[in-house]
Parts: sequence; structure tokens; C-alpha cells
Amino acid sequence: MIRLIFLWFCLTAGAALAQEAPPPPPVAGASTPGSAEGAEPQSRGRAWGMAFIFWSGAVIIMALVGRVVFKEQLNQLRTQRMLIRQIGPFFPEFDTDFLTTWVHRCAPHVWNAWQTHDLTPVASYLTPAFQAEASARYAADAAAGRRHTAKLEKVLRAHYLSLTPVGEGPPPRGLELLVRLECRGVHGVVDASGKVVEGSLQERQVQQFWTLRHDGHRWQLHQVEPATGDRTDLARRPLPPPLMEWKRPAEPADERLEGSA
Repeated sequence: MIRLIFLWFCLTAGAALAQEAPPPPPVAGASTPGSAEGAEPQSRGRAWGMAFIFWSGAVIIMALVGRVVFKEQLNQLRTQRMLIRQIGPFFPEFDTDFLTTWVHRCAPHVWNAWQTHDLTPVASYLTPAFQAEASARYAADAAAGRRHTAKLEKVLRAHYLSLTPVGEGPPPRGLELLVRLECRGVHGVVDASGKVVEGSLQERQVQQFWTLRHDGHRWQLHQVEPATGDRTDLARRPLPPPLMEWKRPAEPADERLEGSA
């Protein structure tokens, strides 16, 4: 990237010097009819050439910089297009409307569990690994005298960043969906002395990465981590296989969307 910017700068500077360079002195005794008439078109041509080099280089550099700076946003667009157009018509729980409803229903239970340390009301939304990790953390916090304060005011928006196969399959079993969740509320941890050691006790916007896992019939929350910056590894994640390889495990129809209500 630095080399490309340097090359563009050299080309632009070279064009500018060529434009500013004085014409060669006329040969003694040689007539130069029409020289005044030809100077203006030549000058205009050099100006257009310099402008073309400048703006074409600027466009190329901005496009490449955008692919680096806005990696998460580009992958979000690709993932959402795949969910809506390719997968959603055949597997409804992958459609972004369904996912948004699921997240809005799940988030209040999860935030309440952080406050009460009781995972029972939200157990159907959670993977066993999430429940085990959360229970271990709650026990450690209680032993250290730490207290959680969590109050969800509103789920602002869910951004669907990547859909990746992580399990044995066949899909939809073993697919993992990474979501950037924007919420507004209070989320903080206070130690035994009353000092805030994590988060804040003031209402604010909270961004988190939610990782959802599909068990073949429904989504479950597998991991929650703070979103402190953009994810730059999304482009390296593998994509799910073609839909012709997907196969839902057998289960009664009335239980397929369990955990989404």
C-alpha cells in the first residue's frame, strides 16, 4: 500500500514537472508559423493528462484503502446478502428478519441473567458451553465479592458479519453466525469495595460480539465478548457449503424452532 501511494505521488509529480517544463528554444533562422495557435491545445492536453493521472490514482488508492479500513462492513454486506437471498428462502431461521426477532427476544433474558446470575429462564437460548462458562464466572465473581449491574434499555441494531462452518455438519448443524450487537443500557461490575472494575454504571451504548451456533434446528447463543474494534479476520473465514449439501436432522416440526419464542 505504501509503495502504491509512493508510485502515484511520483507519477503525479512527474506530470506536474512535465507541464511546467519550458519549451526548447527556437532554432535561429527557423520560422515557427502557427506556434502561438498550437501552444494552447498542447497546454490544455497536458492539463487533462495530469488531471487524469491524479484522479485515477486517487480513485484506485481510495478503493484499496476502503477494502482495508472497511473490511467488517464489506463482509457484513456479503453475509446479509447470502442470508436474505440464498439461504433464507429455504431455511427461514437464517433470514435476517427472523434473526433480528430472535436477538430482540434473547437479549433481555441474557442481560437479566447477568444481573441475577440465574440462567434458568434463558437456558433454551444458550449452548451448554455458554452455560458452563457463565456459571463458572458467576461463581468466581461471588467468591471475590464482585457484583454485576445490568439493565437493558433497548436493542439498537444487529449486524450480521459472517456465517462459518465450525462443526461436523451437515449444515445447518454446526454453522456459526457472528453478530455485532448494539444495545443501550447499563452494564458494569463492582468489586467488594464498591469500585467499578468493568464497564460502567452509567447508561450508555454497549457493543458486543455475539456468536450464535446452530444445532440443526435452532440458534443458540455460544459466546458474548465486548466489541472493542472492527473484526479483521472475517475475510479469511470459510464460507458454508452449497445448499444442496444441507440436510436438517429429523425432529418433529413443532420443535424445530424451539428457543426462538
